[in-house]
Amino acid sequence: MLPPTYQTENYTLEPYQPKDLKRYLEMSMDRDVIAFMGGATDDIKTEESMFNKIFEIYRSNEKRWFWVWAVYRDQELCAHLELKETKDTTENELEIVYMVHPRERRKGIMKEVLHFLKINQHLWKRRITATIYPENDISFQLLMTWGIERKALITDKETGETFSKVWLR
Repeated sequence: MLPPTYQTENYTLEPYQPKDLKRYLEMSMDRDVIAFMGGATDDIKTEESMFNKIFEIYRSNEKRWFWVWAVYRDQELCAHLELKETKDTTENELEIVYMVHPRERRKGIMKEVLHFLKINQHLWKRRITATIYPENDISFQLLMTWGIERKALITDKETGETFSKVWLR
């Protein structure tokens, strides 16, 4: 299912394009992303498969909510954003997942994008949550700008890993 296209003040959220593979790989293979993004690897073939899976999601007729955006500034990919139902969400929640290209960090991209999501979340009639590695201080700091209403530790039954689930205001 293709996500809708949105425009923030400086960024466009729209479906990925095949031309984005190189920048996507630079983002997904970055050490900071690998450390904190569930499922990220340092294997280029696996990450290429993950990129191609995005296009499968776009073609899917699955009923599950799963929006995947490329975040562009001036037609250049600078971040990745997902808003989706997961095994960790309830029927009235959507989980946010994001990563920022290494050369685009600390420029306020996700702060602006998250602000956009916050003011528009009422349109989707869902609460926005995030699942974060407890030691990912940078994401916690960013999400604090949105406002964290509640926080709980959850354990993945398959991997045994513990994460912090936060509910955003």
